[in-house]
Amino acid sequence: MGSSPVTATIPIHSMEILGALEAFFLSEAPLGPGDGVVVAFSGGPDSTALLLGMWRLASRRGLRVVAAHLDHGMDDGSADRAAAAGRLASRLGVPFVTERRQVPALRRPAESPESAGRRERYAFLERIRRETGARWIATGHHRDDQAETVLLRLAYGSGLEGLAGIRPVHGAVVRPLLGFSRAELRAAVEAAGVVPVDDPTNADLGLPRNRLRHRLLPVLEGGDPGTAERLARLAGKARSAGDALERRLGCAVHPAAGGISLERGLLESLPAPLRPFALAALHRRAGAPYPAGAAAREELLRQIGAHGRAGCDCGGGWRWEASGDLLILRRRQERERVPDFTYTLEIPGEVDIPELAVKVEVSRRPVEPWMFRGSLRRAGLALPLGEGESVRVRNRRPGDRLHPLGANGSRRLKCVLVDRRVPRHQRERLPLLCVGEQIAWVPGVTIDERFRLRAGDTTAWVAEVTTR
Repeated sequence: MGSSPVTATIPIHSMEILGALEAFFLSEAPLGPGDGVVVAFSGGPDSTALLLGMWRLASRRGLRVVAAHLDHGMDDGSADRAAAAGRLASRLGVPFVTERRQVPALRRPAESPESAGRRERYAFLERIRRETGARWIATGHHRDDQAETVLLRLAYGSGLEGLAGIRPVHGAVVRPLLGFSRAELRAAVEAAGVVPVDDPTNADLGLPRNRLRHRLLPVLEGGDPGTAERLARLAGKARSAGDALERRLGCAVHPAAGGISLERGLLESLPAPLRPFALAALHRRAGAPYPAGAAAREELLRQIGAHGRAGCDCGGGWRWEASGDLLILRRRQERERVPDFTYTLEIPGEVDIPELAVKVEVSRRPVEPWMFRGSLRRAGLALPLGEGESVRVRNRRPGDRLHPLGANGSRRLKCVLVDRRVPRHQRERLPLLCVGEQIAWVPGVTIDERFRLRAGDTTAWVAEVTTR
């Protein structure tokens, strides 16, 4: 790669990219002057097009941009690619951060090298985002990536969530270039006089995605141009359908011992083709690693259709049970009474709760629409705390009170849990997030009115409970 500066004349492709970035960061992932974005920068054509666009957007709108590159150490040329990416970022005057990790040595049992690399890469990007105070992590995923993802998930029999493909906004990660093809991004880079870094692993036909990319999709596009674009539209429709289903399930889902419960009547009211997708969504909410198989799902729906009691093992140590008006998804094994526990958590940070086999994490994030709708295992909160201060995580105590969201005043926590139909044996298993002596969040139930987000808030403390 030469050292000549990037051309000051913006070619037509780059103008389209710049316009798309401006629109995306106005409507989908708001950015204001002084806000930061970490660009996941491999040095390849896709991430180079993104970095070029973000560099120009930053100069227009007073943004901070950092290029972050993780050297996975998975082949002999990875260090050279990292150095080349650094030289390109230097040409643009963009701060560059790189780190080398020996991903093959960090693989977990049964984890593929690609999955391990993706896990390590996003952990690295999130750390850089926090260290730099950036608002978003931006990746160069594009329309062809979306089409490949949909085809892969179709091949594995995915449901709505899988067919939704790559989401434009997921947590702090944004993909603003999903409307562009791989060829359009490469053309923009070439027109700017930049030579990107090609990763030879992208040509490895031993990987399913590469076989789709180099063998199947060209054949499909050759016989029927526009296939990739239609697959991307399918992802958008699946995403909209899945989001609508999640909203429909919303307030009908409650915590249950070792899992969650659903108002049985709501499931029965859904059109039959939607019920398997609703069950899959509930598995995700409960923290199950994968949904029930087809045979278990069909048996459960058959029992529910008989309008009597129902019970069905659904794999992975999980079981469906219908009791009265509720359908409950829980782990099969019953657990002993949970002893009292209290843990101090310095924010941002995380803490393990071994009594519940969960982890509680609190992080600072931009305000997103879901924070105003509520969520079973996470909440956006207006905590009157700064970085380095502490919250407490504990289970309930006699006499606990809070001011539930939308209520007229303070109430006993026990009464709130009874009203919300939280089973008795589950009440002591709720990891309450507390500021001093005040309960701020009861997972899956409510937040305290004093810690609710208000219109105009731009950032929130996000508390999240995940299964260990």
